[in-house]
Amino acid sequence: MMSTMRTTFFLLLPAILFSACGTGQPTGRSITAHVAGGAGRTLYLEKFSANQPTRIDSVKLDGDGKGTLRPPVMPLDFYAVSMGENDRLILILDSTESVAFEAAADHLSDPESVTGSAHSMLMHDLFKEMKTYSTERQELVGRINADRNDSAAIASIERLNTDFYTRCRDFVTKHTGSPAVLAAVQNLNIQNDLALFQQVRDSLGKTIPRSEYYVAFRDQVSRMEQQLAAMKAQEEQMARLDNLIPVGSEAPDFAQSAPDGKNLSLSSLRGKVVLIDFWASWCKPCRMENPNVKRVYERFKGKGFEILGVSLDKDKNAWTGAIAQDGLPWKHVSDLAFWNNAAAQQYGVSSIPYTVLVDRDGKVLAKNLRGPALEEKLAEVLK
Repeated sequence: MMSTMRTTFFLLLPAILFSACGTGQPTGRSITAHVAGGAGRTLYLEKFSANQPTRIDSVKLDGDGKGTLRPPVMPLDFYAVSMGENDRLILILDSTESVAFEAAADHLSDPESVTGSAHSMLMHDLFKEMKTYSTERQELVGRINADRNDSAAIASIERLNTDFYTRCRDFVTKHTGSPAVLAAVQNLNIQNDLALFQQVRDSLGKTIPRSEYYVAFRDQVSRMEQQLAAMKAQEEQMARLDNLIPVGSEAPDFAQSAPDGKNLSLSSLRGKVVLIDFWASWCKPCRMENPNVKRVYERFKGKGFEILGVSLDKDKNAWTGAIAQDGLPWKHVSDLAFWNNAAAQQYGVSSIPYTVLVDRDGKVLAKNLRGPALEEKLAEVLK
């Protein structure tokens, strides 16, 4: 499983740029390999671009499975060593380091040792922790699958997940400037740890600015920043709209056409407790909520309760058809202006279904109540 995790990490980061110099001159630096079971086989040094491997150098291993790769000048980045198969040893290399590793031919992705490259050593230490975590987690998942009531296993996996998250976070915090952290941040929640992701982006922008993996990570952080900014703006907008007509204020009057073409105003219902129900025939959540609204209407209609449905439809046949289909016996109006419905704009409606509960004196009692909350409020008001 960990081999798959490492291979997936290396392959699935989006590819943007490949700048290795496959025909350049050797630097004198080297990658010394000792591959058990690899005698006579060819070892390749690869760089991925657009998820496709490009071979930079190769060497035929001797009878002891030993050989030395002497790559050309390379920028600091992620590289892979393979035997032409999917099992790959991931290394973080540049042209200033001589690296040595020992691994089995059928487990290149899980080497016995990596020395000479501080970034690679750091990354493979992390991979060992990931392997331990994965093994322990698989065991606990097996116990839980066998017995869903195994509270000890459930508690253990929660502690294990929390501890692993903490260790990954500590790893990233401690080694922010190392490309190795790109393997660790995949285990973190970018929304919860955005500030840390931003630190990594800024640090790696100085060390591996042209790496396709850095570019992918940078773009991931940028997308989350944009999403969070949009969410914040939406929340602020909803708060502003919500404050247009605060609870306790006078409910603004409006008048629109009923299905029979006659104008009907909110003020004409003064003396009753009125639920202004903003909805539309095309709104699935609204249609799903209608049976609950009907039940509430039937319970309280004899106690001075009325509903004024305000439709955000733009097609009269669709509007009146939905009223008939859902069997909605209360009063209805619309100006057939879709989201530009005048009453909806007046009341700051940004999504539907949306309700405003108005008391007998025309004051706003509550907003956006549905289901049990609406029923409880009406039971309180209409005693």
